[in-house]
Amino acid sequence: MNSLARAVFVFALLAAGCATKPAPRSLPESAGIVLARSNGAPYDIATEVARNRFTVFVFYSEDCPCMSAHEPRLERVRAEYAPRGIDLVLVNSESGADAERDAREAKRRAYSLPLLTDPGSRLAKALNAEFATHTVVVDQRGRIRYSGGIDSDKNHLRPSATPYLRHALDDLLAGSEPRTPDREPLGCALRLD
Repeated sequence: MNSLARAVFVFALLAAGCATKPAPRSLPESAGIVLARSNGAPYDIATEVARNRFTVFVFYSEDCPCMSAHEPRLERVRAEYAPRGIDLVLVNSESGADAERDAREAKRRAYSLPLLTDPGSRLAKALNAEFATHTVVVDQRGRIRYSGGIDSDKNHLRPSATPYLRHALDDLLAGSEPRTPDREPLGCALRLD
């Protein structure tokens, strides 16, 4: 293999390693996962998904500026869509995730959003979430209907950002498929177990 071909091959390998994994089509049957909420109550994924029209999982990192920047937008989305049968929760799947620390952090940040602790990164792995702010919308049957970014902003929020999550929720509530069911998530790489 000549040096140019070798360079192209190495670049292709590196680029493939940086790409996000494709979203699965549904929660795996083995996703019988029960996580702790920041208030100490259990959150059984299968039960909660079946209870709501749609469940929105937003993967979280305490140290991610993208996450911090999006908190007000997520609070508004939750307040607006909760009466319409949509549950929006944050999920800490990072290595060393600790329920007590998450409870303190949720209180410090004055979240109305539930913050779930995912030790062992089980939910993140089941949904192929690799970045903080990666958002996954699941219907009552466990089918993944949207996977990607909250919007087109990373951490400098602009009023003109394209609201991918809102578009997906509006389309789903209207009985349509999301206009863009998959978007590239923008945010900090999660440190998974």
